[in-house]
Amino acid sequence: MTPFLIVLGLALVFEGGQCQEREVLVAQGSVAVLPCVDEFSTLSYPTAVYWSKIVNGVLKTVWRRQKSGLEFRPVRDPPRANCPVPNFGKGDYSLHIAGTTYEDGGKYVCEVVGKTQMVKIITLRVIRASFSPAIVIEGSRTEAMCDVSPGTKSVIVNWKRNGEFIRRTSLSSVSQRDAGNWTCQVSHNGVVVEATVSLQVKGIATPQDNSSVVYAAVGSPISLPCLFTDGLIRNTVSWNRISSTTQFPHLLSSFFNGSLESSASATIQRVEDGDEGMYMCSGMMEGLNRERIKVHRRMELVVSRVSSSSVFSGNGPMTLTCHLSNSDQNTSYEWLRVTYGPNNTQTVTSVTSVQKTNSFRIQKVTEKDADEWVCRYYGKQGVLGNVTYELHIMGAVKGEKSSSGNKTAMVMGLGFLFLVIFLIMFQMYRNYRRKKRILLYPAMETIVHLAATEREHRERSRPKMTEPCVGQPKTVCV
Repeated sequence: MTPFLIVLGLALVFEGGQCQEREVLVAQGSVAVLPCVDEFSTLSYPTAVYWSKIVNGVLKTVWRRQKSGLEFRPVRDPPRANCPVPNFGKGDYSLHIAGTTYEDGGKYVCEVVGKTQMVKIITLRVIRASFSPAIVIEGSRTEAMCDVSPGTKSVIVNWKRNGEFIRRTSLSSVSQRDAGNWTCQVSHNGVVVEATVSLQVKGIATPQDNSSVVYAAVGSPISLPCLFTDGLIRNTVSWNRISSTTQFPHLLSSFFNGSLESSASATIQRVEDGDEGMYMCSGMMEGLNRERIKVHRRMELVVSRVSSSSVFSGNGPMTLTCHLSNSDQNTSYEWLRVTYGPNNTQTVTSVTSVQKTNSFRIQKVTEKDADEWVCRYYGKQGVLGNVTYELHIMGAVKGEKSSSGNKTAMVMGLGFLFLVIFLIMFQMYRNYRRKKRILLYPAMETIVHLAATEREHRERSRPKMTEPCVGQPKTVCV
């Protein structure tokens, strides 16, 4: 302390000597600027500048420059303190300290020697935010601390977590929601400075707590998230299903395909009715003292599906209803229609507004309605999920268009068939009439019959007249 008092005393007795004391408040890791400005411009250039820090009553040189221009800096560590020489012409001899550490806090002396001498004392206070311990596992205890070096009682301290003010800084059971950036806000002499520290919580990062809900449609695959931070002990991950009736866990190893690395999410290839309920992922973490700590996370699977009204006939109505195994968190529904065009282009059209009811009525079902109908359900935070229903038209309805389209061909075919039958019947009638007319004249029928018989007899006897007699080859029998 004696050298400092000697320097200060000399500065006060010299003519034109000036001595002022100020305070600078900065956060650890930031750039600190210790002001040393000649407001009265009484010093002439070139000058000698000496920056020192009082450590245990002893002045230790931080940075100095002789009138000759020779600068002195520490050689053991990379220099973090610098006094920009180009500013000397403006009467600014401030010291800049980059990457301020907690140990940099204390009293500094700026001594500028020219035609006159100027001495200024600057107190640098450094704010440090920290946790003890800094890295914790879920369920452990930690405390947020805000320190000021050198300490003072005239400070007001407030804490913020991820940008929101909080009052509780002592955490008896840390959760993933406590992870993030914690900010210590210090007010001193009208100056407000903030220092930030990050809290890392080991365990299951996703989901953050046991209130997670996963929505899935019947027939679709779903992944139940379970993402661990570093520190997971291998081969300790397990999945259980907690039955809503027996309240006992049941192993689901046959249903899931999970990894034993940090990502242990489980996948259900095809969701079915009955898969809804509570599931639990658990694993062992390695503590700071290499102890084994078990962490677990519960989540609920909500299954959604769309049902249609009973069997309809013709062009009757149909009602589609959206069902969720647990609808406590959903507030409204919306119905959409998905159509497919050329090149399998997809068009989504909203057919209802967002409404409270979970059903939609199609007044008249036609083949044009054979598309995909989507029920989108909402919660307070927005969309929760979708479920698709493929509407298949029954034969009575689907065949209507094809039967009406082939009606003309059917009529033409039946007409042609009736025409053929008519021609056959007409020919049979003509033959009948001709035979009936002949029976009206029996004498004519006898003449015709005799003539036919005689002609037949003559045709039979003609070969006998041309045959030669036996034993008389040259004579002809009469």
